Amino acid sequence: MFTLVKCIRVERKKAEEGRRKLCDGGHLDTGYKPASSGDYVYFAVRKKPSGYMVFEKKMRKISFKPHSLHEALEGKLSAKEIDEVVRSFDVLGDLAIVEIPPKLVRKQKLVAEALMRIHPNVKTVAKKMGPMEGEFRVRKLKHVFGRPGFETEYRESGCVFRLDPSKVYFSPRLSHERERISGLVKEKEKILALFAGVGPFPIVIANRKPKTQIVAIELNPRAFDYMVENVRLNKTFNITPVLGDVREVVPEIAAGFADRVLMPLPKGAEKFLDVAMLGAKRGAVVHLYTFAKNDDLEEVKKAISEAGKNAGRKTKILLTRRVRPFAPHVDQFVIDFQVC
Repeated sequence: MFTLVKCIRVERKKAEEGRRKLCDGGHLDTGYKPASSGDYVYFAVRKKPSGYMVFEKKMRKISFKPHSLHEALEGKLSAKEIDEVVRSFDVLGDLAIVEIPPKLVRKQKLVAEALMRIHPNVKTVAKKMGPMEGEFRVRKLKHVFGRPGFETEYRESGCVFRLDPSKVYFSPRLSHERERISGLVKEKEKILALFAGVGPFPIVIANRKPKTQIVAIELNPRAFDYMVENVRLNKTFNITPVLGDVREVVPEIAAGFADRVLMPLPKGAEKFLDVAMLGAKRGAVVHLYTFAKNDDLEEVKKAISEAGKNAGRKTKILLTRRVRPFAPHVDQFVIDFQVC
């Protein structure tokens, strides 16, 4: 199908260079196929770029399904703008959460529509309104496009998690860690999940190893309610969800309980190493997650050793691994150690 549209022409030998300039300036109309005639290539444009003469020419309209957010935004945002957006979004079930730089706020609906084109299951697009904050490490979100509300169902490792990321902490970027640890767990282990959130770590483990016994403790009442619901949805009834502060709960019901302790607190988990020591059996393995610079890791390891000494126990580092980048010069790490 041919349509009369506005276009510019570029010398054939400079066609690729011209196309890139049009893309970077947000001028290129990717809905039409470039046409060639003699020594020139014609590109459809959304608006007149400086330094070019605009023609009207019949061009073939094309329809294609983009394979990436980069493709979907090509011609609508500059290459630099696209890079800023592409690095900063997550999809949780039918909810997409994107980071919109202040200079792109006027184009946020273009971004939302592009996300929904490449992820047809997405029904709502929200943007981050700041860092995670408060006692429960929750991030404020703002609706950008689609269905209102932020509650969603997210699937991972054969499990389903119902949650609202504007009310609870949840990171899909730890999915590989949940897989890794579930592979380490032995059939009849007793596991203490501190800071359990909506239940992702305990539920993935319980789904794979139904003979385990898991105590999962969470302080945020909303996250606890979602964990109870997710235990029911996944039928992982070998998990005992507990609402409360780990400092109060562990001495009462889980002292010396665990063959394995999970510590996926978003920030400051090392402050609770004394609680992990109290809950750990002799020979237990602890998985501590922390945000740090590479140079700071030795301080975290010293804190582990000191916590062991204070509890009259020795500790042995089994693994130190970079999990994911978090901020400039700061990464999330996991340290696996054994309580000897």
